[in-house]
Amino acid sequence: MFKQDDLHELATYQPETPVLSVYLNVDPTEQKKDEYKLALKHMLEQVEEAAAAEDVAAVERYFDHEYDWSGRGVVLFSCAQDDFWRNYTVALPVESMVKVADRPYVWPLAALVDAYSSYMVALVDRQGVRMFMFDMGELKETDEHAGEEIRKLKRGRGSSGGHGRRGGGPVSSQHEEETVKRNLRGSAKAVEQFWQTHKPRRLILAGADHTVVQFRDLLPQSLRDKIIGTFAAEMNVSESEIRERSFEIVRQAEEEREAELVEAVFTRAAKDRGGAIRLADTLGAAYEGRVETLIMAPDYHEPGYQCTNCGYTTDQPVESCPFCGGEFTEIADATEALVEKVIAEGGRVEVIDGNPKLNECGVGALLRY
Repeated sequence: MFKQDDLHELATYQPETPVLSVYLNVDPTEQKKDEYKLALKHMLEQVEEAAAAEDVAAVERYFDHEYDWSGRGVVLFSCAQDDFWRNYTVALPVESMVKVADRPYVWPLAALVDAYSSYMVALVDRQGVRMFMFDMGELKETDEHAGEEIRKLKRGRGSSGGHGRRGGGPVSSQHEEETVKRNLRGSAKAVEQFWQTHKPRRLILAGADHTVVQFRDLLPQSLRDKIIGTFAAEMNVSESEIRERSFEIVRQAEEEREAELVEAVFTRAAKDRGGAIRLADTLGAAYEGRVETLIMAPDYHEPGYQCTNCGYTTDQPVESCPFCGGEFTEIADATEALVEKVIAEGGRVEVIDGNPKLNECGVGALLRY
């Protein structure tokens, strides 16, 4: 299971020799194992001149003898000369690619962590609730709460057939609704406790539409604010279907949130109040530790220049570092250095696809100050 701590370790790792980074989509619903292995072979052949033979051999050995072909994506990092090897299986599909660079190629993983880290699904009916905690596409925790059984009295017998209470409502119907309300209140308390214990980022509700509406109104406002969507489902729906249905809601919610984020970055940058766009300004803000959230287009890569002493990175050639006077060396990908710097400083990285504004300038950021 890939975690935020793993991302931080990869972003701050600085070997003296290049690292081989491998991303391989292994979704069993799309292709067979042999087809994925063939695709990997072709990708490795494309970097055989840049990659160390020991690193290529380590990757091939892993897929031939160690990997169990579980999950939908595999991510590997190898630097044999530094005795560095990391392998991660994720329950989400990844874009297949192979990179050789001075550091691990981490931004695709950063994008997955940001989009699909912890969320909760509460599947509710009139009697109880089933609770599911997902993280990076994997089911991590489950729990359930059951209230009183809903008993419907048969019509035509004693108290069930008449209007036994003031106001004209049937006794059986009133009793049933009171039981349902108690059950929903109990389920809301159970969800609140589950949330406090596991601390997910987002909440999805599922069940019959009418029941979901009733249940939502019983949740505290702090939880209602975390709801990103709902879907209709029977109480006995499988965990795999819950995963797939909720995954689609998370994806749609991410698209909406990303569009709002891009607008916020550009608005703040235009007002010079907590925003930066384009590589030069964003690199400068990152060096000063001011980037709270970095946004970038998925295929945006630009070369740059990095100080060999303090690590300051710029997109323009300069004779000496303006901060420490150190010498500069040209680097193949200044955007990757930017991602690593932001993650190392505790910021977030979001790779946003298909946004025309962001595609035009490539990169931007919300700033801490």
